[in-house]
Amino acid sequence: MPTEEELGKEFNVSRNTIRKAVDTLVKRGYIMAVQGSGMFIRNIAQQDNSIINLENFRGLTADFQNSTIESQIIEFNETIATESLAEIMNCAVGTELYYINRLRIIDGKRWVVEYSYYNKQYIPFLNEDIINDSIYDYIRNGLNRQIGYVDRVIEAAPLNLRDAHLLGLQEGDPALISTNKSMFKTGEIFDYSIDIHHYKYTKFLKLSNL
Repeated sequence: MPTEEELGKEFNVSRNTIRKAVDTLVKRGYIMAVQGSGMFIRNIAQQDNSIINLENFRGLTADFQNSTIESQIIEFNETIATESLAEIMNCAVGTELYYINRLRIIDGKRWVVEYSYYNKQYIPFLNEDIINDSIYDYIRNGLNRQIGYVDRVIEAAPLNLRDAHLLGLQEGDPALISTNKSMFKTGEIFDYSIDIHHYKYTKFLKLSNL
């Protein structure tokens, strides 16, 4: 990649600013520093359409732009935060929420079953058109909110009968289960979701710098 001096001229910033930015990218694993040779951009191998990059969570529609994505709405209603949900979403008990259960289909394959709760204080309106398209695109572009962070825990577990049926698998088959809390850049939790991924299709990528 270009030198610090070249990058500074291109972006009209100081070398110190470039150095800090490059250090951040090195720590996150996007760039390799090879002694005596310079800086190199890592090949993230995003050619594999089954990879979800944990470094850059933008929502399924944005992550799979070259694929055909369909959403099958199973449940969509309004509910309120129970004590356990309120604790998870850092809101008051009784806070109004949207509850969405949908099946996401990528290139004709049943990919993931989503169970999601959206805080209506921050996401005041959703409808089936938005849910069938991209909720995160709507939040960014329709509500002009900046999505800043996602806390994600991934585990393996056997499928129950309901999720197995939706994914076209057998009860007891393995699944990758992702539990997520999504936050705005200002820190508010607007979405809590549990995603049940088809074990034959989904791969997660996490870049590291040891």
